[in-house]
Amino acid sequence: MITRRTLLATIPTLALAQNQKFVRSFFYLKPDSKMILIDFAVGSDKRMWAIGGIVAEGRGKGTLLSSIDGGLTWQQSELKFLPRSLFALDDSSLWAVSEKGEVWFSAESGREWKKLSKQDSALRVHFLNNQTGYLVGIKKTFMRTDDGGKTWRHVPEAAQVAGAAETFSYNSVQFWNGKIGLVSGSSQPSPRRRRVELPEWMEPELANYRDNKPHLLVSLETMDGGATWRKQEVSGFGSVHRSLIANDGTGLTLIKFNKSFDYGGEVYSFYPKFNKKSEMILRLKDLEMQDILYIPGDGAYLACTERLGPLPVPTKVHIKHSKDLQNWTEIPVDYRAIAQKITLGATPSGKVFAALDQGTILALR
Repeated sequence: MITRRTLLATIPTLALAQNQKFVRSFFYLKPDSKMILIDFAVGSDKRMWAIGGIVAEGRGKGTLLSSIDGGLTWQQSELKFLPRSLFALDDSSLWAVSEKGEVWFSAESGREWKKLSKQDSALRVHFLNNQTGYLVGIKKTFMRTDDGGKTWRHVPEAAQVAGAAETFSYNSVQFWNGKIGLVSGSSQPSPRRRRVELPEWMEPELANYRDNKPHLLVSLETMDGGATWRKQEVSGFGSVHRSLIANDGTGLTLIKFNKSFDYGGEVYSFYPKFNKKSEMILRLKDLEMQDILYIPGDGAYLACTERLGPLPVPTKVHIKHSKDLQNWTEIPVDYRAIAQKITLGATPSGKVFAALDQGTILALR
């Protein structure tokens, strides 16, 4: 029963939640160049990083933004490579994958980097500790390392999925409690490429040619820390952009579609701890889904951009929140925030950030 005392006690909490807003934590503004942020990683409540590139005069250079005060201020440093992705194990150990498939490592919070190895098909890595990690990528690439990323060996189950390797990509790998792991991928036709000096993420119009025909969606699951993997294959539209498993055993998968598709994305829930069947919890027509985040006790955050047809232009950022994965509300976002791609991240204490490809980092305050 809700009493007057209970209702009055909740009013300050509700007011605080309603007043929260995504505000600028960082913004790059130089008239002769452009910053594109493509990934975001958190090491602790104080340390976090965003990675991407600076484009000037048709050329690109890798860049890293780092914060040691919880995102209040950011320091920019140049990288020796153009990055594809970033992974943080803690507040000092970082791994990055370059556009050439190189695996780079920093033991000093990103101050110094060392090239460990190269896998031409690599897209991203995920580490369970300083030695054991996994690498996923194009051409059915799924590999494991037990020496911190210096050498890699193929996981045999990865190549057993149907279809040609040339059109299949694993692009998401997550672990829960070091035992339950999920690798997701899908088949896609090869994108149209032209002879350019910049990587694909610096040429966003090249990513607009996904096929709307049904194709293969695959997940590899392990319950024993990667000793064995079980394959699941389904036919569907879109591609798996993100699969995550939170500390409480809640899993979410974000499916993205071609800009010309009827829907701007779908979110599915799954619960490996309880062996519950996956189900769709959200589908949007008016917004393009960009990334999903889940915080136990707080709920899910979904980053989106407005749909304006197939044109490769940045549009207004929208971020939705759901406490129960059923009812979604929109959180106010700085009106100047526009993007084509968004990456979400959260600190261990639950502070939420969004890195935009337009050289902006937003913080929920």
